[in-house]
Amino acid sequence: MKSSKMTVATGPCMEYLLHHKLLETLYTIGRADCPPGMKQKVLLFFTSLLSKIKQPLLPHVNVFKAVHKLIRVCGEIKASPTEVEEMQFLCTVCAKLKAHPHVVNFFLELTPNSRSYASVKEARSSAANISAKADSNAQEFGLVDALLSMSYSADSRVAMKCCEGLILLTSLPEDAAATAILDHTKFLHEITTWLNTAYNHLPRSIDPAVVDGVEARWGIDHIKMSEAAFPGQRHIVNFLSLFDYCNILIKEAHSKISKALVLAIRKQFLEPAMKPDLLKDSEEQFIAPSAYLAKVLQFVNTDLLNQEMSNFIFEVDLESDLRSLSRTLIERCDDPSEMVGSLHLKLFDSLLQKPCEVTVYELVAKYLVSRAYADQSKLNSEEKSVSHTETSINTQPSPASPSLSHPGTPVSPDLETEYAQLFECNNENEPTPVTTIVNHYLNLVPESIKSSYQLADSGYEVYLNDACKQFSDINLLCSSWAWSADCALLQNEEEFFEGPFLRILFGRIAQMTEQSYSTNLLLTSLISKVALLPHQNIHEYLLDPFLPMKEGVTNLCTAFNELLNLVTVHCKNCKNISQKLIKKRNLLMGVFGGDLSDITADEDRFLGAIIVLEEFCKELAAISFAKHHIIF
Repeated sequence: MKSSKMTVATGPCMEYLLHHKLLETLYTIGRADCPPGMKQKVLLFFTSLLSKIKQPLLPHVNVFKAVHKLIRVCGEIKASPTEVEEMQFLCTVCAKLKAHPHVVNFFLELTPNSRSYASVKEARSSAANISAKADSNAQEFGLVDALLSMSYSADSRVAMKCCEGLILLTSLPEDAAATAILDHTKFLHEITTWLNTAYNHLPRSIDPAVVDGVEARWGIDHIKMSEAAFPGQRHIVNFLSLFDYCNILIKEAHSKISKALVLAIRKQFLEPAMKPDLLKDSEEQFIAPSAYLAKVLQFVNTDLLNQEMSNFIFEVDLESDLRSLSRTLIERCDDPSEMVGSLHLKLFDSLLQKPCEVTVYELVAKYLVSRAYADQSKLNSEEKSVSHTETSINTQPSPASPSLSHPGTPVSPDLETEYAQLFECNNENEPTPVTTIVNHYLNLVPESIKSSYQLADSGYEVYLNDACKQFSDINLLCSSWAWSADCALLQNEEEFFEGPFLRILFGRIAQMTEQSYSTNLLLTSLISKVALLPHQNIHEYLLDPFLPMKEGVTNLCTAFNELLNLVTVHCKNCKNISQKLIKKRNLLMGVFGGDLSDITADEDRFLGAIIVLEEFCKELAAISFAKHHIIF
């Protein structure tokens, strides 16, 4: 079988091997392992034969029968001395099937029960005949069973190779193979069992920041027990690696298998294992499961699994529960404990990083679609469109709008030209409505407490590239969603409620001066993700500060006003605030090495909040600008 002698034509040796059923003879000897060591030699011979011979051998009756019988031998004995050879043989067969998918039909056999049942010649009723016919179509897939059995090997290399073989088999385009895997193997059960087992081994008392810092990818296993940075790291890496493996399976597998797998993950793992832990009342009991869920959401990179994770959190297609999981997770975003609040803000930040329609609707959209926040008596829809689609913007600051960039840092002419060409702006001198909105956010923070003028790029333009790219991506993602192109111009007299999620976010905006710098960054990141959504009602409610609102309605502008009132009071009690702001900004940028002894802990938190607010206003200005010119 030397590669130099391989030809397409079948030689006399191959003819003899095939016609005299030598492979079945070898299987018999290997099965008995007599003399000792023959099983290993037989496995090596079959592997070498299948991998090196270029002729299509598997369809030959005297080949696939012997191969099929040898497959059944693999995985029978745990920690077998031949498990490496068994793994190599199984993976070689998988590779051959991947190269020639139609050959998989030779490896699907009728189940013993179906054969005996179908052989009944005299059926007493038509129902029995139909049942016998249905059972006779049931097919086993022994190759999958063997790989699943060997995936429990203590040798991680063997287990990983067997998992790779499963990826190859589940990705076969043959419907019969997908049906056999789902209906007549323990594939779904084993995958969810792996997840449940790994989850049960996770540490139940751990800092969420530690969990967030763990990196893991399936197939990359370089952490030894002795090298673990903290107790339980090995178990966390194992759990996250398994979830990453599920991502790969769902992405590569046949569509039937992918859909069945995501449903099984929810029904057999998320619902029975994670949900009860997430709903526990004690912080000590729910903090670790919440951290694991937030980390898992970061790992999800397939649309099907992302959708099912959202269905799980918002309990879609599930009978009513006494206690809603989504409501519980949202309420914890406003927990007095900073660790709990920040963790759940991060959880929803991860969820909105790759949003699906269910997530956006349940969190925000369903509370805004009625447009009950708008004062219809003051709103003239014929003269003013929410998105101002009839207007255009001049990137050059006019005398009426001097604050498009800070006086100390004029906009680069090259940047002006670039965006003028990109958005085909005109040269009108009058500020357009969108310019007014941009100016509103840029002027929101008083000049006396701004600290970015010392930077080379201090205007909102630094956020513009990212805003345009992010909005283009999210707009493409949402293009197939069932959203109305225009706001609902209804005479809605019902009392407006912005929903628990937005209410908590607005409440936290008003309390930014009392929150840590990292929490404020998470908060503004969440609101930016919501503001980027191409939903007309979300857009006008969040970003249009001049939309007539009903009395008592809370939105982002009212939250900003409440925050700025607090900032004004605090500024009176803070001496040399301008110099302290500059020191704090330099410290955050990593360019300051001076004395900070004149800044107290309370002042440090207050200064950080002002800096975050200033940058957040620039980001909102950039988002408004980008949305106006790309779609609205």
